[in-house]
Amino acid sequence: MANTVLYPGDTIGVIGSSANAAMLVTTARKMGLRVGAYGADETSEALQLADFKAVGSNKDRDKLQHFAESCSAVVYDSEQVSTSVVNFLGSYTQVPQGSDMLEMMQDRLLERAFFEQLNVNIAPYATIINLDDVYQSVNSIGYPCVLKPIQKEWSHGRELVIRTQTDIAKAAGLLDWGTYILESQIAYEREYSILVARDQAGDQQAFPITEVQSVDDRPQMTWVPAQVDDAVAGEMRRIAGEVAKHVNYVGVFEVSFYLTASGALYVKKIVPAPSETGYIFADATTVNEFDEHLRAIAGLPLAEPKLLTPAVSATFTTAQLSAIRTQWQLKSDWHFTFYHLRKQPDDAAMGHITVQGHTTKLLLDQLDDTGIWSPATDTE
Repeated sequence: MANTVLYPGDTIGVIGSSANAAMLVTTARKMGLRVGAYGADETSEALQLADFKAVGSNKDRDKLQHFAESCSAVVYDSEQVSTSVVNFLGSYTQVPQGSDMLEMMQDRLLERAFFEQLNVNIAPYATIINLDDVYQSVNSIGYPCVLKPIQKEWSHGRELVIRTQTDIAKAAGLLDWGTYILESQIAYEREYSILVARDQAGDQQAFPITEVQSVDDRPQMTWVPAQVDDAVAGEMRRIAGEVAKHVNYVGVFEVSFYLTASGALYVKKIVPAPSETGYIFADATTVNEFDEHLRAIAGLPLAEPKLLTPAVSATFTTAQLSAIRTQWQLKSDWHFTFYHLRKQPDDAAMGHITVQGHTTKLLLDQLDDTGIWSPATDTE
């Protein structure tokens, strides 16, 4: 891809309707760019905030083409966007993030082949075509393990945790959907994340490592600085750097890890887009992930993210809004961010709070005392 520089007044397009999309729109406008947003819901926050909006589906080629031709470049908001849409947009304008990394991370077999190419540690897995494959593979994978469709977009309601041999029979109906993987459930002690920005020349800047507490595989709390051994931190940075060297991608991406009690480090996943765990950097570092992402996209020099203060960020759901409103009246040092998402289920993330202080332990204790979130992992 030829280097592209966007200047104030140039037009950038944002495709998607998540909280990330709205933050990309806001950041791009702050940079002086004219912003268009494309999505199926004209009431979404991203489309409402943009200078112009295009309402259409992923299959409306005429609208997608017109949108692309109206923009000097287009960015996508999350790993959920269709690779076919990205490739189509790329026929009419620059899409610096590209589709290679996105396509690889949406397919669990391609993802694991990439990890194996980099020679990094991942959870043991096997490819599953039929029920016999499960019975044969579980002996080497071990219990507990998880049966997952290779296409991540199909995962909702089509995954199965297998704890004993009697659970295997439940997989019979799921396998009608196509190819699966059977993956060992890692008994991990801590979870970490590192965000890396990669510019058009392949140069990199890494954000500070964050520690993460997840619920149902979604980040609930994130804090920085992370409590992590120097050798483990060095290995995480090395792996993230190797990922950046081997992908055709421009912008910010996330690599997340599991660490076991014995000190074994496993790569959990890569997110080829700005990440929820990166929201903390709006209050904790000299540059946030959306500024850095758009600097890379616009062909600007990357900033070096430097830690300003220990901080903890915690996501709140629809069901927790009442408790959050109480804290709204009480906490003078909490930074509240609301996503303005509409018609969301009770377990959907509706926003997050971030709090700064002297140590992450004191901050985690403060959040624990509210009773809103489950107890956070102990840290120093």
